[in-house]
Amino acid sequence: MEEKEEGISLGEIFHVIFIKKWLLLAITVVIMLFGVIFVQALYNPKKVEYTATFEIRYPNSETNRYPDGTEFLYKEFISLENLSKAKAKDESFSKIDIEKMQKRNDISISENYMTINNAPVKTGTFTIKILKKYFESSEQAVDFFQTLISIPAEYIREKSKNIEYDRYLKQFNTVGDYVSQVDSLIKQKNLIIDDYDRLIEKYSNAISIKLEDGATKTIIEAQNEIESYFNFYNLESMKTEVELNGYINPESDYLSSIKNQIDTLNRNKEENEKKIEALYAEIAHLRETLAGTVTDMAFQEMFSSIAELSQKNVEIDHMIEVVYQAYLIGSEKEDYPAKLEEFKERLNTHYTKLQEFTKYYQGFNNEIYELNTKLLFTDGSTILQNGGINILIALVAFLVIGFVLGCCLNLVLDLPKYLKEKKKASSSLEEQKEPVEGIE
Repeated sequence: MEEKEEGISLGEIFHVIFIKKWLLLAITVVIMLFGVIFVQALYNPKKVEYTATFEIRYPNSETNRYPDGTEFLYKEFISLENLSKAKAKDESFSKIDIEKMQKRNDISISENYMTINNAPVKTGTFTIKILKKYFESSEQAVDFFQTLISIPAEYIREKSKNIEYDRYLKQFNTVGDYVSQVDSLIKQKNLIIDDYDRLIEKYSNAISIKLEDGATKTIIEAQNEIESYFNFYNLESMKTEVELNGYINPESDYLSSIKNQIDTLNRNKEENEKKIEALYAEIAHLRETLAGTVTDMAFQEMFSSIAELSQKNVEIDHMIEVVYQAYLIGSEKEDYPAKLEEFKERLNTHYTKLQEFTKYYQGFNNEIYELNTKLLFTDGSTILQNGGINILIALVAFLVIGFVLGCCLNLVLDLPKYLKEKKKASSSLEEQKEPVEGIE
């Protein structure tokens, strides 16, 4: 009799799988635990990172420079120097390995862009990323990020205090002649008045500073004060006064420089006269050589050169006689010493007053930098966790993997035995169905 081949149903497969339920459960649990431990302890620490997206705003940030004029380089935010400063600010950061962090490039910073009309445009925001493994907790990471990012903001505020708000007043003390000193005061005055206009337009006319006596002064009050003072005292007229009276600082070498300048002008005048004589001689020679063939129009270019040289000599005479001569003979006048002392007193008074105005001007700038240097975090929180595998997802994934492996193992172990027993049972059943030999 032929043996009948029989297959196995899906129900029988599940029956075989669950014969050893305890083994299936054990394998599933072991694989799940192993997978979760692997992800949490080995995989994620190398992939998960904390990120913080932020913006630093400060006056004149659009120039991409710090207040002292140095270039604003955002990659300096994560320099070893800044990392060291941040670590030193809190004892809880003592175990953060900043040297290893930077050496292995486990910290990075990037400037963010957006696309407008198919062109990249800066958003003014930056993103710092640090691998999670360097922190004991997310709270420590938040604190470290905030501390690290606050350092450039502190740097900006500090640099604002070191700006040379009095740069033209410093020039006042380095130049030797009174005209240049008055020019220095004019430049300082214009610097303050013009910048007040810009600050008031950009920020507010209500910005105020506290004075030493406890009173307050608004920026509009300070602007009106300096404008009123110099509307009454005209610095430009002081330059004219110096030139008319020939005031010379006795402590400077300006007189010798004037004499040298006069000598130079006289030499220039002599050279111009020689050129004029040479041009007239050339014209006379050409007239004689070309007599009757050309008119004086042929010599027009040379006549123009003569006129130009003559005009230069007139200007030289004017400089020597009207401008410089005043310095040479001014000190010989009887009332010169008294006039000079009175002039110097007025000049020093204006210098002192400008020092006061500059002090207010610096105070307003410091206040503006203090109020408008801001650290702004985006994304709704200080830090976000990115990368790696979510622990819940890993749990489900390895649960499924463990179950599948357990099923496969149970099938490998029990299916051959089950099929053998099934075949044996089938054979016995067939034997029972055969008719007894000899009975019709």
